[in-house]
Amino acid sequence: MAEPPPIDLAREADFVLGGMEVRPRSRELVAGGKAEILEPRIMQVLVALAQRRGQVVTRDELTWSCWGGRIVGEDAIYRCIQAIRQRAQAHGGFAVATVSRVGYRLDESALPFAKPALTIPVLAVLAFDNLSGDPDMAWFSDGLSEEILQTVARGADLKVIGRGSSFHFRGAQKAAAHVAGQLNVTHVLDGSVRRSGADVRISAHLVECAGQTVLWSHRFDRQLTDVFALQDELAAAVAGALKVAFAPPLSREPVEPAIYDLYLKARDLRFQGASDYGHAEAARALELLEQVVEGAPTFARAWADLAYHRAHCLRMIGPAHFPALTRAHVVQASETAAGLDPGAGIARQALSLLEPHAEYQKREVRLMEGLAAAPDDPEALKNVAGLCAEVGRLEDALSYAEQALRSDPIYWAWTSSRAYLMDAMGRNAETGILWDACLEAWPTKKTLIIEAMIGAGGAKDWARVDELMAKIDGHDYGNPWTSHTILFLRETRRPNPEFERAELEACTAAMTTPGRAALWYVFGLSQLGMIEEAFDLIDRASFAHIFAPDGPTSTLGSGNAGIIFHQSNALMIRDPRFPRLCAKLGLCDYWVATDRWPDCADSGALAYDFKAECRRLAGSGLPSSGPSQRPQ
Repeated sequence: MAEPPPIDLAREADFVLGGMEVRPRSRELVAGGKAEILEPRIMQVLVALAQRRGQVVTRDELTWSCWGGRIVGEDAIYRCIQAIRQRAQAHGGFAVATVSRVGYRLDESALPFAKPALTIPVLAVLAFDNLSGDPDMAWFSDGLSEEILQTVARGADLKVIGRGSSFHFRGAQKAAAHVAGQLNVTHVLDGSVRRSGADVRISAHLVECAGQTVLWSHRFDRQLTDVFALQDELAAAVAGALKVAFAPPLSREPVEPAIYDLYLKARDLRFQGASDYGHAEAARALELLEQVVEGAPTFARAWADLAYHRAHCLRMIGPAHFPALTRAHVVQASETAAGLDPGAGIARQALSLLEPHAEYQKREVRLMEGLAAAPDDPEALKNVAGLCAEVGRLEDALSYAEQALRSDPIYWAWTSSRAYLMDAMGRNAETGILWDACLEAWPTKKTLIIEAMIGAGGAKDWARVDELMAKIDGHDYGNPWTSHTILFLRETRRPNPEFERAELEACTAAMTTPGRAALWYVFGLSQLGMIEEAFDLIDRASFAHIFAPDGPTSTLGSGNAGIIFHQSNALMIRDPRFPRLCAKLGLCDYWVATDRWPDCADSGALAYDFKAECRRLAGSGLPSSGPSQRPQ
């Protein structure tokens, strides 16, 4: 095929795309009566894709059309594609799909997407710039912004975008029009911090996005001896500018800047990706949080984080690594946080981790109590979504994940949760763009690459799997589960009797050892087509450990919540023996008691009466008062 001619923007005619008018000669996008000027290269790529709407444009064709055939790195093309996708999300009417190992395709929908009218102010609090020349001041700058965000969020008539999204914007990306287009906000609060010894100068300004008007600006010169008083003063000024009524401020004592820096470092550790987070990092975060509450005993949010992190360390990482940690420590931190701040939802949810894993109903009560206290907290929403996925309610899980995204729209954790759940529901055709955007925004998060690979593997899209594998350093997979996942995806795309035999031996050894039975092994055998072997091991295995108070907090071993309800496990779900597995996990008891059934129960795809079988198996004819009375 001959190389396509270079795109000369000066000779290209104007055209309409989705909800925009595209003017190549002036490099303008016009939407809603407002114009935005694109970089020349981005406009060239947009024109190249729009000229062949619905067709695949290869990477080579893009380099000839937009770079004159000059060799350019993948990052240069990705940057342009991502910029175009951002405009698609902002204005609607089209999308750019990645065609694995080939190129890209622009698909135009029938109608442009119309954003809902905003009836109340929606505010993005950006991370204040550190102008001090001191790298350590970045902690203080982000922390000050987050405290303002949290305080302002208490207003009943104001929605505030979560930090995971609003703090994503740095440098030139902080322009109000750009932030508004990405997050659909009405107002942006931005500022800067300059520190000299114990003195700090904070400049802040509030911008109304539609008219690009600065509504309010102020400069604060203060001492750092009372960080919270300064934060409250700033938040009150913003509230006055937006005429938002706030809940009464919490009574708090000053927190020393050094103590506050420790808190921010602990939060940074807590929110690392799973592949970067082991018991050493968890221990360090725990140590930092303990120092924070000792130095600032009325710091409510630090107590809430400590409660959840103590529970995480004790129940999810294991008491062997934290011998001095007890359940009483979790309860004490949770009650302290709730006493200081009734809206500390995460502190209430921490108690759900103390329940046996199979006590789904008790865990759900704790999680919903926390969500009721903090209904817009994306972390609280994600925790509820995780339980919904575990009990097979994937539609509900997706709804909660999407609520988390509305509060924090471009944070990697919530974005990946939504994409994973859509993969699990069989909506793989929609998730390629989601995973690509997530990976381009967070390229160092190996967890995201692995989850995207699992989704592609479940859909048998092996070209996509290989493309994702190429993004991972072959000598640093992060942990044994990641390494095994990659090996599994390499070996299962074609018959491999030797690998299948080794997997069966490993699964048999684990499933027949008390305390080690986990759903990851069952799911793996199902993917290999070894359904009979999987059900044989299910019958032989005991899941008594998940009913024990000190048992593991997951039935997975490793992997994602709701894995047995994944669309790629359809053969097992359609088998009349599937409810027997659910009964051994305590799920039948939960469904019958709550009348909240998994999606598969009403899918119409089963040749047996799922609900009737679960009702027959619930309790297995025995009292449901302990692990020894569960089906073994």
